[in-house]
Amino acid sequence: MGVRVLATADLHYDLREYRGRVEALAEAICQEQADVLVVAGDLFAGDPQCLVDCLGLFEGFGGEKLLVSGNHDLWTTPDGDSFELYEQVIPALAGVCGFHDLDAAPRVVGDVGFVGTVGWYDYSFRDETLGIPIRFYEHKAGPGFARATAGFAHLFQPGEVLPERALAARSYWNDGRMVHWALDDRRFHDLTLERLEAQLAAIESQVRTVVAVTHHIPFVEMLRRKSDPSWAFGNAFMGSVGLGHTLLRHDKVSHAIFGHSHTRDRRRVGHIDAINVGCTYRMKRYDAIEV
Repeated sequence: MGVRVLATADLHYDLREYRGRVEALAEAICQEQADVLVVAGDLFAGDPQCLVDCLGLFEGFGGEKLLVSGNHDLWTTPDGDSFELYEQVIPALAGVCGFHDLDAAPRVVGDVGFVGTVGWYDYSFRDETLGIPIRFYEHKAGPGFARATAGFAHLFQPGEVLPERALAARSYWNDGRMVHWALDDRRFHDLTLERLEAQLAAIESQVRTVVAVTHHIPFVEMLRRKSDPSWAFGNAFMGSVGLGHTLLRHDKVSHAIFGHSHTRDRRRVGHIDAINVGCTYRMKRYDAIEV
C-alpha cells in the first residue's frame, strides 16, 4: 500500500497581510485524508513565536507532520545566532507542535523513508556569462547594487573593469543582512550535504523508497531564468548542483520536494520526480503525492 503525502512550502506566516490565506490552506489540509504532511521551509522570519503559531494551524492533521527549515527561518537580529535557530530552536519548537524536523533526523513512515535539509547555496547555480567575481556573491551584492550603496566599495578592485551586464545586476540577497553565524555559505552548504548523505545511508536499507524534502532547489534544470541580470544574479542563491548530485546518487530516492523560488514546477530529473510546490507570498497551495 502506498503512502499519501501532502506537500507545501513558503508559508511566510510572518507576513500579516497574507495570514488568512495560510490559515485557509491549513484548514483545507487538515480536512484531507493523508499519511504525511511535509512543509518545505520558510514558515516565519525573526520571531520564533510566529513559527509556533503557524505550526499550530495544522494541529488537526491526522498523519505524520514533517518540516525542514528555509533560509527565512534562519533570519535573526545582528546579535542573534542563526545556527542556534537551525540546530536547537526550530527542532525543539517543531517537536512541541507535533512536527518532526527532518534537518535533525530522518523519519520512516510505513515503508517510505523521509530525509531532509534546508540545503543551501555554494554559487554553483551562478550564471558565469555575467562575469561577476565570486566576492560579490559572497557579499550577496550585485555589482550595480554595490556601486550605488555605501559599504561595498571594497568589492571593486583598482583597475578592474566589469562587463556592463555585471553592473546591471542591481539586486541584493537579504540573507546577507539577516543570517548571522560564524559560518560561510560554502561551509554550511557542505555541512547540509554531509548530513543528508548520512540520513540516506541510515535508512535506505529499511525502506522501499525515499522522499527527500529540501527548501533550496536541487536541480539547475528547475531554475526560473530571465534575461534580467539582477534575476540571474539571484539565481545563484536558489540552491546548488551538489544538492541534486547527492540525491541522484541514491537509487531509492524517488521524489524530491522543495520550494524557495516560489515557482511551481514538476518534472523528471534522472530517476527522481522533482516537485517545486510553488507557493508565493500571496498564493498558498499544496500538492498531493502518492508514493
